[in-house]
Amino acid sequence: MQLSLAALRAFDAAARKGSFRAAAEALAVTPTAISHHIRGLEDHLGLKLFDRRAREVALTEDGKRLAETTAKAFGMLDDTISALQRSSRNVVRLAAGPIFTARWLMPRISDLWEKLPDIELQVVPSYRPRIGDQSYADIVISWERIAEMPAQSLKLLELRPVAIASKAYIAQHGRVEGPRDLQTKPILHQRNHWGWLDWFAAMEVHLDGPLQGPVFEDANILLRGAAEGQGAIVGWLPLIDQDLREGRVVRLFDEEIKPTHGYFIQQGNSAQIRRVTQAVIDWLNSQSS
Repeated sequence: MQLSLAALRAFDAAARKGSFRAAAEALAVTPTAISHHIRGLEDHLGLKLFDRRAREVALTEDGKRLAETTAKAFGMLDDTISALQRSSRNVVRLAAGPIFTARWLMPRISDLWEKLPDIELQVVPSYRPRIGDQSYADIVISWERIAEMPAQSLKLLELRPVAIASKAYIAQHGRVEGPRDLQTKPILHQRNHWGWLDWFAAMEVHLDGPLQGPVFEDANILLRGAAEGQGAIVGWLPLIDQDLREGRVVRLFDEEIKPTHGYFIQQGNSAQIRRVTQAVIDWLNSQSS
């Protein structure tokens, strides 16, 4: 006797929801149908998959093992179906961080619409995007140190680091006379300490010890913290040009440092890239020149 796909789908939904009733609502069937499917699955396997309680159900150890597998299997199936649907509609999914999307991509969207009117771009917000498979994203824009440029990627935009803070920060903590002063003042970090480490190295400052200060993934949060006087940060030109023009933050020095970080284009792992995906990659490259 073959296992029923409907029974496995019912089990997967119940395992995720922790309730036959919630599973029934998710699959648009009756709770009786869910219960019937799972009872049949247990009879077929000769195993107890759920401990029944008053209003909820809990997975047994055997149930947990099966739930791990069904979650992966149905996840792969859903991803593949989604990818096929996108292909038929000329949809290209692009994963990128929020500051890149807001500061670089959005001001250029009208040009994309004009140049590629038949392509539907779906921007997937991601703080630290990585390509897992072609169904997740066709293109990933990653933010990395130039020295650690990802293999088989294309450089889209180079970023120059500058130390920035708000006027309120300067009023509270005193004027920053030289780069070394920032070792004893509040600073904030993006993702890790490399932004400030590269900046101090470029400014020829030998650090007295490990850098302090909280670390954030989202650069927009970091910029808000800087604007509110919470700490000095490494800002990235040209992404912060508007913040400087409008006075939300100011440069602490007139440093001219070579680009240390950048945005890079990575594409999916499929052997043959789709025509529409390549068209978007070509458009991205045209905007960086």
